[in-house]
Amino acid sequence: MKQSLKIYDEVDWWNPKHSLQQMVPIKFDYFKEKVGNLKGLKILDLGCGGGLLSEEFAKGGAKVTGIDISENSLKIAETHASKNNLIIAYKKGYAENIPVNDNTFDAVICADCLEHVDNLEKVISEISRVLKNNGIFCYDTINRTFLSKFAAYWIANKILRWQNKHLNVSEKNYAVHDWNRFIKPAELYQSMKRYALKNIEIKGIQFAGIKNGSFKAKIGKNTKIAYIGYAQKIG
Repeated sequence: MKQSLKIYDEVDWWNPKHSLQQMVPIKFDYFKEKVGNLKGLKILDLGCGGGLLSEEFAKGGAKVTGIDISENSLKIAETHASKNNLIIAYKKGYAENIPVNDNTFDAVICADCLEHVDNLEKVISEISRVLKNNGIFCYDTINRTFLSKFAAYWIANKILRWQNKHLNVSEKNYAVHDWNRFIKPAELYQSMKRYALKNIEIKGIQFAGIKNGSFKAKIGKNTKIAYIGYAQKIG
């Protein structure tokens, strides 16, 4: 089943019941701990969507740039940030060709994005390029295992369709997630190593039940479905 990102283009990003919204506190707390004091840091939220994580970093005092391919999502992000008096620079762009200069950011955040890109190797090279020496790369993505195939097709995809049923999406035509694009940790490590990114830590994102139609998760040791971690650019 081929991948389509239509749901992400039209999603109600700031609906508090949405699964991505409910995952924000878990991911932000982890990323913030690894990045450190946010005050004045230049941070790139790559694949920012509607700005869920971008706003959290901006609230902490970081100078945030958000990049996404969806113009509609960026408009939603801009509107929401403006209502909350947050200054965030949103730009349209692809992860394979990030529209910023070399050595710009203290940290790059890439959440819910790597499993959707067309060229992982190029994305990692671009992340390394825009990071300053000793900068931090924070990521989360989905492992390519039998268990993740079941979880993505039979749990995540169906929940996303149910939450966005107004789009009238036919699961016969596409999947929100394509298992063939999922990334084994070893593959990600090898790619990062080629571009001077040293992996420091990896943790699992574990399923923790369903509440009010959305799946809950926690960070633990099991990386068989999804994982979260960070690396450092070694200059």
